Amino acid sequence: MNSKLVKTSSALTLFVLMASVVAASAPAFALNGHGTTYGRGPQFGGGVGGATSGGAYLTYNNGLSINGASFDISQYTTTIKTQTLYVNIPSDITVKIYEHGGTQLVQHGILFLGLKGTDPQTYQTNTYIEWDKNTGASTSDPNGLFKSATVIAKYSGQFMYLTFHINPAKTLDTSHIIVRAWDLNHSNGQVIVLNAIKIAYTPQGFGRTNP
Repeated sequence: MNSKLVKTSSALTLFVLMASVVAASAPAFALNGHGTTYGRGPQFGGGVGGATSGGAYLTYNNGLSINGASFDISQYTTTIKTQTLYVNIPSDITVKIYEHGGTQLVQHGILFLGLKGTDPQTYQTNTYIEWDKNTGASTSDPNGLFKSATVIAKYSGQFMYLTFHINPAKTLDTSHIIVRAWDLNHSNGQVIVLNAIKIAYTPQGFGRTNP
């Protein structure tokens, strides 16, 4: 009986020691491989994924810019005054990204549009613009919303700026947007911006003729 107890105790001790070694050697931004962040991924103003309650390495209040107008998206969910984009007139949506390990770690960014309802989720839309550090920009646009859409990445000091250049091809009712980015180790950050944009024809007097 004592022999079995000793063997069991020794096996348990060995397991705890092995687990401690693995935990000590794990990278600071490790993931479980299914999107759950154990470390800190890209952020847009505060904390993990923008949630200031998560504890931020750096806070700032201008994480989003739409055609030059800046907005604080340091919370995970933010409601802003709806910004109007116009058909056939290029517009810019820029997100300001901070990554504690250095912005060179940011690998991917994506902007989801065409979201409605009280609880927007990325799976609810198939319209998005994405940027990848290795392959550049691409879009999913099954409804023909974009006449053109490109993405430019710029680096300044400790920040990365992803600018989504959009030339709309058609109108869009008021839409939420979701911004997501992840780093080399797949740690991710995400923010939801409610009532963010709509796309309309240019008003009369703009010098353009609506269809």
